[in-house]
Parts: sequence; C-alpha cells; structure tokens
Amino acid sequence: MINKVMRWGVNVTLIVPFVLLSINQALAFNVGVGVHPDGFYGTPEEFISLMKKYDINSLRTDYKWDSVEKVKGQYSAPNSKTEKVLDIAYQNGINPVVILDYGNELYGKGKPITDEQVSAFSNYAAWTVEHFKGKASVFEIWNEWSNRVEPGANNDESAKNYVKLVEVVSKVIKKENPQATVIAGSFNPMDYIDIRWGKEIVKLGILDYIDGLSVHPYTWGSKRASIPEFNIKMLDKTQQDLMVLAKRTSPIPLYITEMGFPTSDKKPVLTQQEIADYAYKYILLAKTKPYIKGVWWYDFINDGNNKNYREHNFGILNRDLSEKSTADAIKNASKSISIEK
Repeated sequence: MINKVMRWGVNVTLIVPFVLLSINQALAFNVGVGVHPDGFYGTPEEFISLMKKYDINSLRTDYKWDSVEKVKGQYSAPNSKTEKVLDIAYQNGINPVVILDYGNELYGKGKPITDEQVSAFSNYAAWTVEHFKGKASVFEIWNEWSNRVEPGANNDESAKNYVKLVEVVSKVIKKENPQATVIAGSFNPMDYIDIRWGKEIVKLGILDYIDGLSVHPYTWGSKRASIPEFNIKMLDKTQQDLMVLAKRTSPIPLYITEMGFPTSDKKPVLTQQEIADYAYKYILLAKTKPYIKGVWWYDFINDGNNKNYREHNFGILNRDLSEKSTADAIKNASKSISIEK
C-alpha cells in the first residue's frame, strides 16, 4: 500500500506494510547518515521521506539500554520517534544500523564492566535483536567507548573491558539472529591516541567476535589533514597495520560509521562548500575500496541552533530543515554509486 501526504514541505511517499527487500540482503555499499529522530519536529514518516529525498540508503542511531529496561528484567519498546523510525525504515529501503549503548542506572552508573552489568547488557541486546527481527540486521556494540571525555577511556584496562563486553554480546546477537551483522570499535584511526586503543582491541582478539570494525576518521580539527585522499590513504595504512596485528591475509571490513565537519561560525576548518566537495569526493573514494562497507555522514540534521557551538552544527540540514551544500553533495554521490551498479 502506498500512502502519500504533504506536510512541512516534504512529500511523504511510504510503502506500508510490505518489506521490499530480504532482511538478509545486505547493501553492497551504504551511503548513510547518523540520526537523532527524537529531536525531529515532524512525523516518523516525514523523517524517512526526507532521507529518501537525498538518496540516503542507511541510518545509524542509538537504541539506548535505559530506554528499554526501566525495571530490572522487564523490556519494552520506548514510545519514541526513534522507535517508530526504526519500525518503518527497512520496508522503505533504508537499512538501519542500531547502536546498542550506554549505561543503565538500574545496574550502577557508567559502562557495563562487571559480570552482572555485562550479563544485564547482553539481555537487553538479546531482546533488542529479537524485537527488530525483519526490520534491522546490523548492530553496533556501543558508541565511542574510548572517547576521552571519560578519564581512562582509552587505556589498556578499558580495551580489555570492551572486548569482554563485545565477546559476550556478539554471541547473544548471533544466537538471536545468525544472519545479523555485528560491528564494534568506533575509534578514530586518524587520532594517534585512539588508534593505539584500536590496535589494542584487535590484539585482544575482538575480530574473533565481530563481522567488521566501526571507525570514525574525523579530521575536522586540522585543515591540513582535511583532504579526502589523505584520509583514505590513512585508512589503507590502518587496514594494513590491523591485518598484521590480527595475522590475517584477507582485509578486515571497515564501516565508516561517523565522518563529518561542523559548520559552526567559531573557527571553522572548512567552508560549507568545501565540506560539500569533501563529502562527495570522500564517499566516491571510499566506494573504490572493497574493504569499506559504507560511509555514514554525521549527521543528518543540526542538533541545535547555536552557531557558535560545534556539536550543534554537524548536520547536512539546518535545524529548520533548510539545506546545506553537503545535502546535495551526498545525494549526488549516492546517485553516482547507484548508476555504477
């Protein structure tokens, strides 16, 4: 059944309720965006239609533990736009990457590192995978475990705790859905501290438990490093180094699950047009590397209106949904890739 409505200047054409693609049919290359649907003012249908307008074929979003388990041992879907967007994304040709993440105060503050916390987190993960069967098949374990906003986040003990969590959770995911794709890591190979942590988790055997590594190769702090060819060249080097560490002869699948530049007024590294040019070239270059499975630009819509606050300004769309130059650049890159197929 095809439903069409016009609202907020968005022509909403959604296919409901038939699934168009087999859930096992993975896209050869994903052109995606990071999303925060709960901050969107329109309906979930309008959100999906807006993504389709820019030929985006994948989304990546958090599905937070504490939104699912509010009473110990009891799980339920949150009444949120994130839930509703995930419910209809796949049947409309958009492949979700569901991030299993963040803590739950029912089990103490912070990351799940004790045996009890890891077990509880894995139970939430199992419920989530079962809940989204037929609607999502790519699951990422945590987002930026090594982020330095937390002291000690990228030391050796942190790496051990993360691999311990990934080992347990990945097995649970595969038990619930053997066809699921499990990714983990979300470290920045362009950052000399973060890449050390990334190498450590590989040395600890994380690749034994996952289907691919998630990477966030941001360079927005340096104009000199903000060249698409340089970034891809560094990913080639990362690939070679990790293969040696893992004693592998075949490439490790890499998922660029975050990449982007802020357009804030405060000391921008690139202009809006330079960011657009970068995005277009970067996506096409990434597509030439068989080991890269997709690029998820961060992010879809600005998270706020403060032009001087960097974190508000990563979207390819402004808060009022007006376009930045990058929106068309990503659409054109996605179309070019579709034509290649």
